[in-house]
This record gives sequence, structure tokens and C-alpha cells, in this order.
Amino acid sequence: MRRRASDVPLLALICILAGCGPAARFVPQGGMAERCANFMTRAYPDAAIDITKSEAAAQSLTTIAAKVEGVRTDLSPHAPLPRFVAVECRFENGVLTGFRWTKGPT
Repeated sequence: MRRRASDVPLLALICILAGCGPAARFVPQGGMAERCANFMTRAYPDAAIDITKSEAAAQSLTTIAAKVEGVRTDLSPHAPLPRFVAVECRFENGVLTGFRWTKGPT
């Protein structure tokens, strides 16, 4: 059976995601939403943040957008700083290319 050239990249991506071959070592552990949550907590290391919501969605074959929301547990409900924080992350081929705060932290 003859394959079209356009089928090859799709088959390679499926193989990488399935974990076959040496390319599997380049696929990050955990999902992109989990990685985005990790970036959020590292970007604000002095805050104690409980993750309340995280989601990721593919925007194209190589681009994934992740959104993460959390609550700062180290602040009282009436503190002058915002308790609710949120970020958006953009990944291209598994590499973080965009990060922005959508709520908080200051």
C-alpha cells in the first residue's frame, strides 16, 4: 500500500505520543496543564497556591494552550492582594513559548 507524503508527519506524531522508539524520550511527563501549573507555582515561589482548575486544548497539530486557576492559601480573605490567580501557557512542539498572568498575582 502506498502512503501519501502528508500521512508521514501524522503517523510520526502518533508514534511519538504513543511512546514508540527513541523519540519517546522527548515527550514531557505529565500533561500540558500540569506543566503550566508547575510554571505558575515556580513563577511565584513565595505564594502557597492550591490549583483549583486546569485544562489544555490543542490549537493546531503542534500548538497547545493551557489555562490554570488557583487560590492563594497564604492570604486571608480580606487581604489587599488578590487571592485568586490564573495563568495561560502556550506550548509549541512541547516547548513553553508563552506565559501570562490572567488574574493576580499583584
